[in-house]
Amino acid sequence: MFRFPPLRRAWRVFALAAVILALTAGCGGSANDKVKVDMGIATFAQESVTVKAGQAVRFVDPDYGGGVHVLCVGTDLKCVSQPGTPAGLDGADGVTFNPGDARDIVFATAGSYDVVCTIHPGMVVTVIVQ
Repeated sequence: MFRFPPLRRAWRVFALAAVILALTAGCGGSANDKVKVDMGIATFAQESVTVKAGQAVRFVDPDYGGGVHVLCVGTDLKCVSQPGTPAGLDGADGVTFNPGDARDIVFATAGSYDVVCTIHPGMVVTVIVQ
């Protein structure tokens, strides 16, 4: 049987290119992409994140080490009203996260927002919205 090794090699390269294209499709950084903020027992893994207006931030309190957190925009364990703050993070009660919880919060208005935990001193992440 006659074989065409160069053709077979070309087919493999084409198939690999198709797989890479399929895996990277949609990775263009649209406003619908989410930025992840991880919570530990009493800290955020990130000090700050930058998003575009209308982009979601996914806050994650993992099963394996997260604690209970109450998040809001504020300072020094207190919620402070700030124009443009996303719903839930703007109230005096904040948003409660239990271990295993993950929520997407959309930041629609440009600005800088300090998201704090009202339970854990010094637990703050700054969300910069462009």
